[in-house]
Amino acid sequence: MQGQRQKILTRNVKYTHMSRRIHTGLLLLLAAVLFCGAGQAVVTETLNETYHLGDYYTDILSVSAANDGGYYLGIIHDDILSLVKSDAKGNAIWSTNVTGSEFRLITTLSDGGCVYVTSLDTDTYLCRADQTGKIIYEIPLTGVGAGVQPVVINGNTIKFAGWFWETDTGFTQSFLLSDGTPANDQLSLPEGRIPVSMMKSGGDYVLVGGATSNVSAVSDEAWIMKIKDGGTVVWNTVIKTTSTEPEYYGPGSTAYALCEGEDGGYFVTGTTAPYNLSTAFGIIWASMISSDGTVTWEKEFRGAVPYGVAKLGDDYLIAGTGWNAPLWMTLTPAGALLQVVYPEVTGQFNSVAQVSSGSVVMSGWSYLTGSPDGYLVEITDDSVPAESPVPIAGIILGLSVAGIAAFIGSRRR
Repeated sequence: MQGQRQKILTRNVKYTHMSRRIHTGLLLLLAAVLFCGAGQAVVTETLNETYHLGDYYTDILSVSAANDGGYYLGIIHDDILSLVKSDAKGNAIWSTNVTGSEFRLITTLSDGGCVYVTSLDTDTYLCRADQTGKIIYEIPLTGVGAGVQPVVINGNTIKFAGWFWETDTGFTQSFLLSDGTPANDQLSLPEGRIPVSMMKSGGDYVLVGGATSNVSAVSDEAWIMKIKDGGTVVWNTVIKTTSTEPEYYGPGSTAYALCEGEDGGYFVTGTTAPYNLSTAFGIIWASMISSDGTVTWEKEFRGAVPYGVAKLGDDYLIAGTGWNAPLWMTLTPAGALLQVVYPEVTGQFNSVAQVSSGSVVMSGWSYLTGSPDGYLVEITDDSVPAESPVPIAGIILGLSVAGIAAFIGSRRR
Protein backbone atom coordinates (compact mmCIF):
# COMPACT_ATOMS: atom_id res chain seq x y z
CA MET A 1 0.00 0.00 0.00
CA GLN A 2 2.70 2.41 1.01
CA GLY A 3 4.85 1.55 -1.96
CA GLN A 4 2.07 2.84 -4.17
CA ARG A 5 1.58 5.95 -2.09
CA GLN A 6 5.24 6.86 -1.87
CA LYS A 7 6.51 9.27 -4.46
CA ILE A 8 9.29 11.76 -4.67
CA LEU A 9 7.88 15.21 -5.21
CA THR A 10 8.95 16.39 -8.63
CA ARG A 11 7.02 18.26 -11.32
CA ASN A 12 3.61 18.20 -9.75
CA VAL A 13 4.81 19.91 -6.57
CA LYS A 14 6.80 23.08 -7.03
CA TYR A 15 9.46 23.56 -4.36
CA THR A 16 10.26 27.23 -3.90
CA HIS A 17 12.92 27.91 -1.31
CA MET A 18 12.96 31.56 -0.27
CA SER A 19 15.88 32.40 1.97
CA ARG A 20 15.15 35.16 4.46
CA ARG A 21 18.72 35.75 5.53
CA ILE A 22 17.86 38.38 8.05
CA HIS A 23 20.78 38.89 10.37
CA THR A 24 20.78 42.46 11.60
CA GLY A 25 17.44 42.92 9.85
CA LEU A 26 15.83 40.22 11.96
CA LEU A 27 14.59 42.63 14.60
CA LEU A 28 12.78 44.63 11.94
CA LEU A 29 10.95 41.53 10.82
CA LEU A 30 10.42 40.04 14.28
CA ALA A 31 9.21 43.38 15.50
CA ALA A 32 7.79 42.43 18.84
CA VAL A 33 10.64 41.82 21.27
CA LEU A 34 8.48 42.48 24.28
CA PHE A 35 10.92 41.95 27.12
CA CYS A 36 14.64 41.40 27.53
CA GLY A 37 16.11 40.69 30.97
CA ALA A 38 19.40 42.04 32.22
CA GLY A 39 22.36 39.72 31.79
CA GLN A 40 20.70 37.67 29.07
CA ALA A 41 23.02 35.52 26.99
CA VAL A 42 23.51 36.61 23.38
CA VAL A 43 21.03 34.71 21.19
CA THR A 44 21.39 34.96 17.42
CA GLU A 45 19.43 33.55 14.52
CA THR A 46 21.50 31.19 12.41
CA LEU A 47 18.74 30.02 10.05
CA ASN A 48 15.52 31.68 8.88
CA GLU A 49 13.84 30.10 5.88
CA THR A 50 10.38 30.04 4.33
CA TYR A 51 9.07 27.26 2.09
CA HIS A 52 6.29 27.14 -0.47
CA LEU A 53 5.29 23.78 -1.93
CA GLY A 54 2.36 23.40 -4.28
CA ASP A 55 -0.18 26.14 -4.96
CA TYR A 56 -1.98 27.13 -1.76
CA TYR A 57 -0.21 26.77 1.59
CA THR A 58 2.75 25.08 3.30
CA ASP A 59 3.10 24.22 6.99
CA ILE A 60 6.09 22.48 8.62
CA LEU A 61 4.34 20.45 11.31
CA SER A 62 7.40 18.68 12.72
CA VAL A 63 11.20 18.95 12.65
CA SER A 64 14.10 16.76 13.78
CA ALA A 65 17.85 17.37 13.54
CA ALA A 66 19.44 14.78 11.22
CA ASN A 67 22.80 13.16 11.92
CA ASP A 68 24.50 14.92 9.00
CA GLY A 69 23.68 18.45 10.17
CA GLY A 70 20.53 18.76 8.08
CA TYR A 71 16.88 18.33 9.09
CA TYR A 72 13.93 16.02 8.69
CA LEU A 73 10.78 18.08 8.06
CA GLY A 74 7.18 16.89 8.24
CA ILE A 75 5.32 19.19 5.83
CA ILE A 76 1.69 19.53 4.79
CA HIS A 77 0.93 21.35 1.53
CA ASP A 78 -2.27 21.39 -0.50
CA ASP A 79 -3.63 18.51 1.66
CA ILE A 80 -0.54 16.40 0.86
CA LEU A 81 1.70 15.16 3.69
CA SER A 82 5.42 14.94 2.85
CA LEU A 83 8.54 13.83 4.67
CA VAL A 84 11.35 16.13 3.52
CA LYS A 85 15.10 15.82 4.12
CA SER A 86 17.09 19.07 3.94
CA ASP A 87 20.71 20.07 4.29
CA ALA A 88 22.01 22.31 7.09
CA LYS A 89 20.87 25.43 5.22
CA GLY A 90 17.33 24.14 4.80
CA ASN A 91 17.65 23.21 1.11
CA ALA A 92 15.54 20.16 0.25
CA ILE A 93 17.49 17.01 -0.72
CA TRP A 94 14.50 14.72 -1.22
CA SER A 95 10.78 14.65 -0.45
CA THR A 96 8.47 11.63 -0.08
CA ASN A 97 4.69 11.69 0.19
CA VAL A 98 3.39 9.75 3.22
CA THR A 99 0.06 8.61 4.64
CA GLY A 100 -1.84 10.98 6.91
CA SER A 101 -3.14 14.49 7.31
CA GLU A 102 -0.90 15.63 10.20
CA PHE A 103 2.66 15.01 11.38
CA ARG A 104 2.99 14.56 15.15
CA LEU A 105 6.67 13.68 15.57
CA ILE A 106 9.90 12.82 13.77
CA THR A 107 12.77 11.07 15.59
CA THR A 108 16.14 10.65 13.87
CA LEU A 109 17.76 7.19 14.00
CA SER A 110 21.43 6.28 14.37
CA ASP A 111 21.45 4.75 10.87
CA GLY A 112 20.47 8.12 9.34
CA GLY A 113 16.80 7.28 8.84
CA CYS A 114 13.88 8.29 11.03
CA VAL A 115 10.78 7.13 12.86
CA TYR A 116 7.77 9.42 12.45
CA VAL A 117 4.15 9.56 13.60
CA THR A 118 1.24 10.86 11.53
CA SER A 119 -2.49 10.99 12.05
CA LEU A 120 -5.48 10.55 9.76
CA ASP A 121 -8.97 11.21 11.11
CA THR A 122 -9.12 9.24 14.40
CA ASP A 123 -6.25 6.89 13.54
CA THR A 124 -2.52 7.16 14.18
CA TYR A 125 0.30 5.75 12.05
CA LEU A 126 3.69 4.71 13.42
CA CYS A 127 6.18 4.85 10.54
CA ARG A 128 9.82 4.42 9.61
CA ALA A 129 11.84 5.69 6.61
CA ASP A 130 15.47 5.23 5.66
CA GLN A 131 17.90 8.05 4.92
CA THR A 132 16.99 8.06 1.21
CA GLY A 133 13.28 8.62 1.86
CA LYS A 134 12.22 5.02 1.24
CA ILE A 135 9.36 4.12 3.57
CA ILE A 136 10.07 0.89 5.44
CA TYR A 137 6.72 0.56 7.18
CA GLU A 138 3.58 2.41 8.22
CA ILE A 139 1.73 0.72 11.09
CA PRO A 140 -1.93 1.79 11.37
CA LEU A 141 -3.19 2.18 14.96
CA THR A 142 -6.94 2.26 14.49
CA GLY A 143 -8.92 4.54 16.78
CA VAL A 144 -5.83 5.77 18.58
CA GLY A 145 -5.03 9.46 19.17
CA ALA A 146 -1.43 10.62 19.58
CA GLY A 147 0.06 13.64 21.31
CA VAL A 148 2.75 16.11 20.30
CA GLN A 149 5.80 14.03 21.31
CA PRO A 150 4.53 10.48 21.70
CA VAL A 151 7.46 8.23 20.76
CA VAL A 152 10.47 7.13 22.76
CA ILE A 153 12.85 4.56 21.31
CA ASN A 154 14.85 2.16 23.50
CA GLY A 155 16.67 -0.83 22.11
CA ASN A 156 14.33 -2.68 19.75
CA THR A 157 11.21 -1.20 21.30
CA ILE A 158 9.23 1.88 20.38
CA LYS A 159 7.27 3.28 23.30
CA PHE A 160 4.16 4.99 22.06
CA ALA A 161 1.82 7.13 24.20
CA GLY A 162 -1.70 7.98 23.09
CA TRP A 163 -5.39 7.40 23.80
CA PHE A 164 -8.51 5.83 22.33
CA TRP A 165 -10.69 8.47 20.65
CA GLU A 166 -13.80 6.38 21.23
CA THR A 167 -13.58 6.50 25.02
CA ASP A 168 -11.13 9.38 25.59
CA THR A 169 -9.33 7.11 28.05
CA GLY A 170 -5.57 7.46 28.30
CA PHE A 171 -3.09 4.61 27.87
CA THR A 172 0.40 3.86 26.65
CA GLN A 173 1.40 1.18 24.18
CA SER A 174 4.69 -0.57 23.44
CA PHE A 175 5.36 -1.88 19.95
CA LEU A 176 8.09 -4.51 19.86
CA LEU A 177 9.66 -4.35 16.41
CA SER A 178 12.07 -7.27 16.76
CA ASP A 179 9.50 -10.07 16.52
CA GLY A 180 7.07 -8.62 14.00
CA THR A 181 4.26 -8.36 16.54
CA PRO A 182 3.15 -4.86 17.61
CA ALA A 183 1.87 -6.11 20.97
CA ASN A 184 -0.32 -3.88 23.14
CA ASP A 185 1.52 -3.53 26.42
CA GLN A 186 -1.04 -1.13 27.84
CA LEU A 187 -0.78 0.95 30.97
CA SER A 188 -4.09 2.42 32.08
CA LEU A 189 -3.80 5.98 33.31
CA PRO A 190 -6.33 7.54 35.72
CA GLU A 191 -9.72 7.90 34.04
CA GLY A 192 -9.90 10.67 31.45
CA ARG A 193 -6.18 11.41 31.39
CA ILE A 194 -4.51 11.72 27.99
CA PRO A 195 -0.71 11.58 27.55
CA VAL A 196 0.41 14.39 25.25
CA SER A 197 4.19 14.12 25.54
CA MET A 198 6.71 11.57 26.79
CA MET A 199 10.46 11.28 27.31
CA LYS A 200 12.86 8.62 28.53
CA SER A 201 14.56 9.39 31.85
CA GLY A 202 17.21 6.87 32.80
CA GLY A 203 15.45 3.52 32.85
CA ASP A 204 12.04 5.13 33.38
CA TYR A 205 9.57 7.17 31.30
CA VAL A 206 8.04 10.54 32.12
CA LEU A 207 4.66 11.52 30.67
CA VAL A 208 2.73 14.80 30.76
CA GLY A 209 -0.75 15.67 29.54
CA GLY A 210 -4.26 16.74 30.42
CA ALA A 211 -7.64 15.33 31.37
CA THR A 212 -9.44 15.35 28.02
CA SER A 213 -8.87 15.49 24.26
CA ASN A 214 -12.39 16.85 23.71
CA VAL A 215 -12.08 20.42 22.42
CA SER A 216 -15.46 21.35 23.88
CA ALA A 217 -14.57 20.13 27.38
CA VAL A 218 -12.36 21.66 30.08
CA SER A 219 -9.18 19.82 31.05
CA ASP A 220 -9.28 20.22 34.82
CA GLU A 221 -5.62 19.33 35.45
CA ALA A 222 -2.20 19.34 33.86
CA TRP A 223 -0.17 16.44 35.20
CA ILE A 224 3.23 14.74 35.10
CA MET A 225 4.01 11.15 36.04
CA LYS A 226 7.05 8.88 36.03
CA ILE A 227 6.58 5.17 35.28
CA LYS A 228 8.93 2.22 35.15
CA ASP A 229 9.29 0.15 32.00
CA GLY A 230 6.82 -2.45 33.23
CA GLY A 231 4.17 0.15 34.07
CA THR A 232 4.78 0.70 37.81
CA VAL A 233 4.07 4.33 38.74
CA VAL A 234 7.05 5.96 40.51
CA TRP A 235 5.25 9.23 41.23
CA ASN A 236 2.24 11.14 39.93
CA THR A 237 1.85 14.94 40.30
CA VAL A 238 -0.81 17.48 39.33
CA ILE A 239 1.06 20.58 38.14
CA LYS A 240 -1.79 23.00 37.55
CA THR A 241 -5.60 23.03 37.45
CA THR A 242 -6.49 26.42 35.97
CA SER A 243 -5.11 29.88 35.09
CA THR A 244 -4.82 32.66 37.64
CA GLU A 245 -7.37 34.68 35.68
CA PRO A 246 -9.87 32.11 34.35
CA GLU A 247 -12.41 34.79 33.49
CA TYR A 248 -9.96 36.13 30.89
CA TYR A 249 -7.97 33.10 29.80
CA GLY A 250 -10.55 30.39 30.44
CA PRO A 251 -10.51 27.56 32.98
CA GLY A 252 -8.51 24.36 32.93
CA SER A 253 -4.97 23.34 32.01
CA THR A 254 -3.08 20.87 29.82
CA ALA A 255 0.65 20.05 29.74
CA TYR A 256 1.99 19.96 26.16
CA ALA A 257 5.75 19.36 26.19
CA LEU A 258 8.71 18.63 28.44
CA CYS A 259 12.49 18.37 28.40
CA GLU A 260 15.28 17.74 30.88
CA GLY A 261 15.25 20.27 33.72
CA GLU A 262 17.55 21.19 36.57
CA ASP A 263 19.28 18.63 38.82
CA GLY A 264 17.72 15.61 37.15
CA GLY A 265 14.25 17.16 37.07
CA TYR A 266 11.95 18.23 34.23
CA PHE A 267 10.91 21.46 32.55
CA VAL A 268 7.24 21.35 31.48
CA THR A 269 5.10 23.79 29.53
CA GLY A 270 1.42 23.89 28.68
CA THR A 271 -1.69 26.01 28.23
CA THR A 272 -5.10 26.61 29.74
CA ALA A 273 -7.40 24.69 27.40
CA PRO A 274 -8.24 21.11 26.41
CA TYR A 275 -5.74 19.37 24.17
CA ASN A 276 -6.10 20.10 20.46
CA LEU A 277 -3.22 20.54 18.07
CA SER A 278 -4.69 23.42 16.08
CA THR A 279 -7.47 25.23 17.93
CA ALA A 280 -6.65 25.43 21.65
CA PHE A 281 -6.15 28.93 23.01
CA GLY A 282 -5.41 30.03 26.53
CA ILE A 283 -2.22 31.28 28.17
CA ILE A 284 1.23 29.68 28.18
CA TRP A 285 2.54 28.44 31.51
CA ALA A 286 5.79 26.72 32.48
CA SER A 287 6.89 24.71 35.48
CA MET A 288 10.08 23.20 36.88
CA ILE A 289 9.56 19.76 38.39
CA SER A 290 12.16 18.17 40.68
CA SER A 291 13.43 14.62 40.19
CA ASP A 292 11.00 13.35 42.84
CA GLY A 293 7.96 14.95 41.16
CA THR A 294 7.70 18.05 43.37
CA VAL A 295 6.61 21.29 41.66
CA THR A 296 9.53 23.70 42.24
CA TRP A 297 7.79 26.63 40.55
CA GLU A 298 4.96 27.30 38.09
CA LYS A 299 4.44 30.60 36.25
CA GLU A 300 2.24 32.03 33.49
CA PHE A 301 3.59 33.95 30.50
CA ARG A 302 2.41 35.81 27.43
CA GLY A 303 1.27 33.57 24.60
CA ALA A 304 -1.50 31.11 23.87
CA VAL A 305 -0.25 27.56 23.16
CA PRO A 306 3.29 26.08 23.51
CA TYR A 307 3.93 23.28 21.02
CA GLY A 308 7.57 22.60 21.90
CA VAL A 309 10.30 23.16 24.45
CA ALA A 310 14.08 22.67 24.54
CA LYS A 311 17.16 23.55 26.56
CA LEU A 312 19.07 26.52 25.09
CA GLY A 313 22.42 26.85 26.81
CA ASP A 314 21.68 27.39 30.50
CA ASP A 315 18.14 28.57 29.77
CA TYR A 316 14.92 27.14 28.30
CA LEU A 317 13.12 27.90 25.04
CA ILE A 318 9.35 27.61 24.51
CA ALA A 319 7.85 27.93 21.02
CA GLY A 320 4.25 27.96 19.82
CA THR A 321 1.67 30.61 19.05
CA GLY A 322 0.99 34.00 20.61
CA TRP A 323 -2.66 34.44 19.66
CA ASN A 324 -2.21 33.63 15.96
CA ALA A 325 1.43 34.75 15.66
CA PRO A 326 4.50 32.45 15.71
CA LEU A 327 6.08 32.99 19.13
CA TRP A 328 9.17 31.90 21.01
CA MET A 329 10.41 32.86 24.44
CA THR A 330 13.35 32.08 26.71
CA LEU A 331 13.30 31.58 30.49
CA THR A 332 15.96 31.15 33.17
CA PRO A 333 16.04 27.96 35.27
CA ALA A 334 14.31 29.99 38.02
CA GLY A 335 11.45 30.95 35.68
CA ALA A 336 12.47 34.55 34.95
CA LEU A 337 11.35 35.67 31.48
CA LEU A 338 14.32 36.70 29.34
CA GLN A 339 12.81 37.32 25.94
CA VAL A 340 9.57 37.02 23.97
CA VAL A 341 9.79 37.31 20.19
CA TYR A 342 7.14 37.06 17.48
CA PRO A 343 6.58 38.74 14.13
CA GLU A 344 3.43 40.75 13.71
CA VAL A 345 2.03 38.31 11.15
CA THR A 346 -0.28 35.33 11.34
CA GLY A 347 1.30 31.93 11.94
CA GLN A 348 2.67 29.59 14.61
CA PHE A 349 5.56 27.31 15.52
CA ASN A 350 4.47 23.66 15.65
CA SER A 351 7.64 21.85 16.68
CA VAL A 352 11.00 22.33 18.40
CA ALA A 353 14.14 20.19 18.07
CA GLN A 354 17.45 20.28 19.94
CA VAL A 355 20.34 20.68 17.50
CA SER A 356 23.06 21.01 20.14
CA SER A 357 23.24 22.20 23.76
CA GLY A 358 23.37 25.78 22.53
CA SER A 359 21.21 25.59 19.40
CA VAL A 360 17.50 24.91 18.78
CA VAL A 361 15.46 24.74 15.56
CA MET A 362 11.74 25.62 15.34
CA SER A 363 9.30 24.83 12.54
CA GLY A 364 5.82 26.06 11.62
CA TRP A 365 4.20 28.48 9.19
CA SER A 366 3.77 32.22 8.74
CA TYR A 367 2.52 34.98 6.44
CA LEU A 368 5.93 36.66 6.35
CA THR A 369 5.99 36.52 2.53
CA GLY A 370 2.33 37.48 2.14
CA SER A 371 1.19 33.86 1.71
CA PRO A 372 0.95 30.92 4.15
CA ASP A 373 4.43 29.40 3.89
CA GLY A 374 6.45 26.91 5.87
CA TYR A 375 8.75 28.56 8.40
CA LEU A 376 12.06 27.18 9.75
CA VAL A 377 14.14 29.11 12.29
CA GLU A 378 17.27 28.11 14.18
CA ILE A 379 18.56 30.17 17.11
CA THR A 380 21.87 29.80 18.92
CA ASP A 381 23.14 30.85 22.32
CA ASP A 382 26.53 32.30 21.42
CA SER A 383 27.84 31.81 24.97
CA VAL A 384 27.79 28.01 24.41
CA PRO A 385 30.74 26.52 22.47
CA ALA A 386 29.70 25.05 19.12
CA GLU A 387 29.33 21.29 19.01
CA SER A 388 28.08 18.57 16.73
CA PRO A 389 24.33 17.86 16.58
CA VAL A 390 22.85 16.07 19.58
CA PRO A 391 23.14 12.35 18.85
CA ILE A 392 19.77 10.67 18.97
CA ALA A 393 21.67 7.43 18.55
CA GLY A 394 21.59 6.87 22.29
CA ILE A 395 17.82 6.83 22.11
CA ILE A 396 17.81 4.30 19.34
CA LEU A 397 20.59 1.81 19.85
CA GLY A 398 19.29 -1.48 18.78
CA LEU A 399 16.77 -0.71 16.00
CA SER A 400 18.67 -3.48 14.25
CA VAL A 401 18.32 -4.32 10.60
CA ALA A 402 17.42 -7.88 11.48
CA GLY A 403 14.69 -6.76 13.85
CA ILE A 404 13.18 -4.38 11.34
CA ALA A 405 13.41 -6.93 8.56
CA ALA A 406 11.45 -9.39 10.64
CA PHE A 407 8.77 -6.75 11.10
CA ILE A 408 8.47 -5.57 7.53
CA GLY A 409 6.49 -8.62 6.60
CA SER A 410 3.73 -7.38 8.90
CA ARG A 411 3.70 -3.49 8.29
CA ARG A 412 3.15 0.26 9.13
CA ARG A 413 1.29 3.74 9.45
